[in-house]
Amino acid sequence: MKIKKFVGHTAYEAMLKMKDELGSDAVILSTKTVKEKGLFGIFKKPLVEITAAYDDNKAAKSLLLNSYDDKLMNLNYELKELKSLVLSLTKNKENSVDLSPKLKNFHNIMVSNGVNPDISMKILKEIEDELNLENKDYKTIKRIVKYTLIEKLGNPKIIEADVKPKVIFFVGSTGVGKTTTLAKIAANYVLENRYNIGLITLDTYRIAAVDQLKVYAEILKLPLEVAYNKVDLIKFVNKFSDKDIIFIDTAGRSHNNFEQIEELKEILNAVERKEVFLIIDATVDYNVLNSIINRYSFLDDYSIIVTKIDEAKNYGIFLNIKSITDKEFSYFTMGQNVPEDINIVNIQEIVEKLLEENIND
Repeated sequence: MKIKKFVGHTAYEAMLKMKDELGSDAVILSTKTVKEKGLFGIFKKPLVEITAAYDDNKAAKSLLLNSYDDKLMNLNYELKELKSLVLSLTKNKENSVDLSPKLKNFHNIMVSNGVNPDISMKILKEIEDELNLENKDYKTIKRIVKYTLIEKLGNPKIIEADVKPKVIFFVGSTGVGKTTTLAKIAANYVLENRYNIGLITLDTYRIAAVDQLKVYAEILKLPLEVAYNKVDLIKFVNKFSDKDIIFIDTAGRSHNNFEQIEELKEILNAVERKEVFLIIDATVDYNVLNSIINRYSFLDDYSIIVTKIDEAKNYGIFLNIKSITDKEFSYFTMGQNVPEDINIVNIQEIVEKLLEENIND
């Protein structure tokens, strides 16, 4: 394995140099800005330096083989998910016979709105076992189901600076929207002139992610530091000790990549007092959702932010997440606009959506 550095006036220029010389198989290890001295020792405009690793012999072939193996594993994983889904639907069809006729309609509505059939069945069976529904009409039973769902979903948790500094980590899968979500929350607090905020990004795997957060930081006039390792992270957290809140953006991690998850563990363990927010994409299906949450089970405590709710077909994922994690919800996002496309989770509204009858069914 060989390591080489490339410098350019912009990240794009440095990337082009790297690709021209090493090709697309090179692996970016880090990106950072460097200062170049000019006449009389005066610094010129900062340059972007990319450190890349490459191997033009056996390692390149190994990477191709590993890529093939990964694709094969993903295919097997998807087949298992499909099988699990079919079994789940079959089981639901069989079990729904055991449910009281007065509750069957609610079960069908909840399932049509994205609630996992087993979760819907479990909640409604609890109602059936605890209450006598014989002498209750449809409206009364609906009120009972609503109240039960509201209790299950709990109260949302918002980010507040109850200690100083409050260190907030945003974690989640690649492409889930961590950086944009962080920017939305930070922007709202800046507009409210509520808290003194510092930003740290650990997402140095993607140059675009660092640049994106830099743009937000400049617009919001917030200090931003780029941490390449645990040492940098601790240094910048200490540097921002006068802040009310420190928002930390982490690199996206595949829930199927054990090494990436282990790396995230080490990063989180570097800061003792913190809050963690797991970002979950509202469009993922139940089996993938289960897999993601299981992979993050090493977290002692965390809260949930749901993104891309505007792209989801329904709101069932909220009840599915709560049933799997029993963690508090915080916010949900519904677009790319900063800072407006984010809201505190409204439990009452979600329950209304879960019990909303689809006239097209």
